[in-house]
Amino acid sequence: MRSVSVSETEIREMEDYLRGYDFHRKLIDMDEYERSYFYEVKKGVQGEMEIPLARMKLFEIRHFVMGMENSNEKLLLYYHYVKGDSIEQCAELIGISRATAFRMKKRALSLAVLHKRKMKDEL
Repeated sequence: MRSVSVSETEIREMEDYLRGYDFHRKLIDMDEYERSYFYEVKKGVQGEMEIPLARMKLFEIRHFVMGMENSNEKLLLYYHYVKGDSIEQCAELIGISRATAFRMKKRALSLAVLHKRKMKDEL
């Protein structure tokens, strides 16, 4: 089996991409809060576009993770980035030690980079 190299930069970029799920979820939550408690929501083209784009981004990231091959690494990415669980909680859910979960996170991000490359090659 051929070993494929993934750079630290690619891993950081993938982590930033996956962290976008939490950011966009918070953006939607803040909009819902604003609509619930401050009845007059500022209107405008920018405000009207942010929430649909945030929802689209949530779908994109969730779809990306769910498109990966089934593995404990996929579970870790899903529960950590999409569900928002800590690495410690993910370790408990998967049934591994905390230290193993942190090692698995790096491996999972590397697999995500490879999945992204594969998707790009298929286009």
